[in-house]
Amino acid sequence: MKKKEYHLIPEEEKKCIWMTIGLISYKLCTNDYYCEECVFDQVMRNEIAASNSMAVSSAAASILKKEPLPPAETALFYHRYHCWAKVEDPDEVRIGLDGILARLFSRIKTIALPQEGEIATQGQCFAHIMQERHILQIISPLSGTIQNVNQLLKKNPQLLIRDPWDKGWLATIRPANLEHDLKSLMFGKKAMDWYQAKQQVIAEAGVVMLGPDKKSLGRTLQDGGEQIAGVADMLSSEQFERIIESLYRNEDPAA
Repeated sequence: MKKKEYHLIPEEEKKCIWMTIGLISYKLCTNDYYCEECVFDQVMRNEIAASNSMAVSSAAASILKKEPLPPAETALFYHRYHCWAKVEDPDEVRIGLDGILARLFSRIKTIALPQEGEIATQGQCFAHIMQERHILQIISPLSGTIQNVNQLLKKNPQLLIRDPWDKGWLATIRPANLEHDLKSLMFGKKAMDWYQAKQQVIAEAGVVMLGPDKKSLGRTLQDGGEQIAGVADMLSSEQFERIIESLYRNEDPAA
């Protein structure tokens, strides 16, 4: 029986660095390890950079594609801190988180909602979303007294991600001065222009922060990782705070 022949590399031969890390099967170094002058090394680095850039862009595009749009048939008012308000009657306003902030997360650990009877103030924090790596303050779009909170979110916080416009609502408020507060909220075409502008902020910021020179991307589908479901999964705490600041910044033409 003929024995298999194996190509053995003599110890004195210099291996290419791309061979030692397992990306190519066989190539000897003929450039005395001066990688910065090696054409093959530059080609390999360009290929990896292009692959990582495509992975980040695909992730951002996928997030925007899945991000639920505001229901056009529903009269919603929007606060610049990404909460919506639906006036059900003068003494009861339902509030929730818009789809842009909801889609930042893929898995929510818990949602800390206020107690019934507590006072909420427009422009101030009244609840928190807690994930494994990040905590998001939720800013109230109105001032008033909390009447009810969504009990379903306590048992199933993921409902906020799946259906932020309907079943994932946060609370109802008895407004203290509804007419006054609504004047500072966005409505109709102005709100939709603002919303689309903020969608673009997420896409651009994600690509910039998670470019090929960043380590935050982690494993991708090409190397056995899991599909990324939310932007927050890819961001460090500092990057997450920068994303939130850019979303809260009042510099769009619709505002």
